[in-house]
Amino acid sequence: MLRLRCLSCGLDVPYKGSAGDLCPRCQVRKGQAVELITISDRPAVAGRRSIGHLRIYTTVTDRRHVLTLSGELDIGSAQVLEHAVEEACAAGATELVLDLAAIDFMDSMGLRALLHARTTCQAADCDYHLTPASRPVQRVLDATGLRGSLSLRKAS
Repeated sequence: MLRLRCLSCGLDVPYKGSAGDLCPRCQVRKGQAVELITISDRPAVAGRRSIGHLRIYTTVTDRRHVLTLSGELDIGSAQVLEHAVEEACAAGATELVLDLAAIDFMDSMGLRALLHARTTCQAADCDYHLTPASRPVQRVLDATGLRGSLSLRKAS
């Protein structure tokens, strides 16, 4: 069964045929337009990358690629993210956004993957942005002093 879920507040509602629904809870409480993502209770299909506990969902609009990450970005999954970024740049992306809102855990290899992604995008002349991350990931970015050097922006 398909459902829609908000990665910001966790609201889970039945899917009604529109992929562009916005979270009513975030609109009312936070005054933000947060897009709901489609989820399923069925196993992942080809086209979605998964290793360990990292899931990457790719959305392409024109030449803007949004990689929505969820789970753990660590030593076991960092390379999957690096490859996904390399593929997006090779496909001609002019903007790459990594949505980190649903990352529960990140270690030093995950941080290295974010920095590698930035370097890959710079080499491909592709704008690189991160959305604000979950609190555990924000702590890692703050502790390493990298929060200010990475381009953070609200999800859109």
